[in-house]
Amino acid sequence: MAIIVQKYGGTSVGSLSRIEAVAANIIKTRQQGHQVVVVLSAMSGETNRLLDMAYALDKQPSNRELDMLLATGEQTSIALLAIALIQRGYSAVSLLAHQIGILTDNHFGRARIKSIDNKRLLQSLEQEQIVIVAGFQGVDIEKNITTLGRGGSDTSAVAIAVTLGASECQIFTDVDGIYTADPRVVPTAKKLDCISFDEMLVMASLGAKVLHNRSVEYAMQHNLPIRVLSSFSSGNGTQVVNQNNEEWLMKRQNISSVVHQQQEVMININKITSNIEIAAIFSTLAKESIEVDMINQSFYSAQDEDAAQLICLSFTIHKRDQHKVTTLLEKVTQTHPLLEINLVENIAKLSVIGVGVTSQVGLVFSTLAQKNITISLISSSEIQISVIINEIDLIEGLTALHNAFNLTLLT
Repeated sequence: MAIIVQKYGGTSVGSLSRIEAVAANIIKTRQQGHQVVVVLSAMSGETNRLLDMAYALDKQPSNRELDMLLATGEQTSIALLAIALIQRGYSAVSLLAHQIGILTDNHFGRARIKSIDNKRLLQSLEQEQIVIVAGFQGVDIEKNITTLGRGGSDTSAVAIAVTLGASECQIFTDVDGIYTADPRVVPTAKKLDCISFDEMLVMASLGAKVLHNRSVEYAMQHNLPIRVLSSFSSGNGTQVVNQNNEEWLMKRQNISSVVHQQQEVMININKITSNIEIAAIFSTLAKESIEVDMINQSFYSAQDEDAAQLICLSFTIHKRDQHKVTTLLEKVTQTHPLLEINLVENIAKLSVIGVGVTSQVGLVFSTLAQKNITISLISSSEIQISVIINEIDLIEGLTALHNAFNLTLLT
């Protein structure tokens, strides 16, 4: 009898009728002879509703209290699903993160799981219960409630699957798998049957919203297969596996996808005179756990011929950190008053992902140039090329790159 961990996102449990549909799907898995542990997100829209109330009271609310507030969303959904299963004659129990010992660090709003005590989970499974766990949350060593960040329920599910030795972690969402691009933006995008951990990790980090990047990272470390499925339709979905997997080796494509990210802000800092000032900027951001994305450094000469060569630093951050970053940089300018700081909003990031993509930089540039799309920043790795463009050019650029790499013709 295999242990299957299933995670259902907010749209999958967005109403009572959807919760009943999820209950039916869980029962189907149980009838196949599997033990089932379910991880749930809050009902669709609930987290945003709670955030709106918090920000109505304070434009910069306490991170600890935000976690206390947001963690209530999952408590509602897990209890409702347990009620639905019990009504259908199945033994089920809903459990909050602290009840199964999900221990995290104390970075409120973006905590990382440190360990999980599986005793309560195993006891419930031995009693033939369907176990329903609140995703997205944990507790730190001082018993404060923490949350893992948006999409964190994926990470909860993978971590639980690893600690239980599950055969597979199934992520149910509102799409039926992982596509060559977001099908809501590029209608010709094709579903992938199989994708490697490496590619999926890069996709998740660069804007693909199907899986939380930490969940992929955790699964990759422990070689735990993930399968992305739709809770609205049947099908085999997309499996995320190790690169040595035979199916992936047979079906792999040199370029697997083009992904995009819109919640980006670019910071430009001019008149930097030394690496000491650069260190001061990034150490200040690091102390507040601000994640910096694409970075570019260039040099230019000041108008004063006697002045030393100056440095221009550009980097991108997530839009959610914009207010905090501007406040932190204002403090930096108090000790380095010559620095000039400006923000560029309404930008988007496009990323082409695949094995050997670095040989295709020219195609990326020429494709966007043909559409008169200006590139502000570029970065690359062995399996990824990313560019920053104006947000108004997003759909045209995404579609053009998808076509240029023949992803529409993927079989």
